[in-house]
Amino acid sequence: MELVINHLNNSSIMKRLFYFFLFIFLGVSAFSQNTQLKTMPITTTSEKARALNTEAMNAVYEDGDLQKFEKSAFDALKEDSDFFMVNYELAFAYFYFKNENKFKDYGNRAANCKTKLSKGELLLKEIILKLLENRNANVTELSKKLIDLYPDDIFAYYQLNLFQDLNNDNIGRVETLRNALQKPNMPAIFYNNLGYAYMKLGKNEEAGNAFDKYIELAPNVPNPYDSKGDYFMSTKNYRKAYESYMKAHEIDSSWSYKKAIYAKALADSLEKK
Repeated sequence: MELVINHLNNSSIMKRLFYFFLFIFLGVSAFSQNTQLKTMPITTTSEKARALNTEAMNAVYEDGDLQKFEKSAFDALKEDSDFFMVNYELAFAYFYFKNENKFKDYGNRAANCKTKLSKGELLLKEIILKLLENRNANVTELSKKLIDLYPDDIFAYYQLNLFQDLNNDNIGRVETLRNALQKPNMPAIFYNNLGYAYMKLGKNEEAGNAFDKYIELAPNVPNPYDSKGDYFMSTKNYRKAYESYMKAHEIDSSWSYKKAIYAKALADSLEKK
């Protein structure tokens, strides 16, 4: 599954993953400092809220579960309702998945944040204002500026990757993800997105290799096997798709069962001919 998402507002599993921030820096008072500025400082008045935001991001990168992300994000906002980054992350997610009402809600909360923001956060605020004004605005250049500011920031690369996806720029997306994977500490999920980008370009060998790398790096997570199942479906290898989906289902019973049954039906139908 691309973007590694289990649930969003009690809907079915969605095809995409979005791209969010793993490293949240501990700081003092309302502003966290990072002298090297390779990753973006995060502004909040509450260390508990900061820890909950870290928990939310870990839910995305490690568990691939947006339901857990939402719960931790909402809990963070109970501690600091003016937490810009959490409001932005929620707005970004709802924008990507086309939940207009919630995008507007959290987008306006982020845009109206009263806390003094870091330079990177101000750039994100500019992005959200453009999207609130025009849902079709191309903000990829602004996203590239965030990478220029913070060249080792996971969220910066992931966000650009997703905006490129929305603009059907899969060549640019592959470049973004490959550049990200040359940096330290990039999560395995980047190989997942790289695989889907290659699939959209019709580069099946490269896609398969990317998904295999994802499985190698995250063998105990269901999403890599779900994604490889999607790859096998796209190449019409339905029996292998079934096996891959069932592997994901064995790891977590909430994953991939309906996909597995559909793939098996296709495989059985072909074998009867």
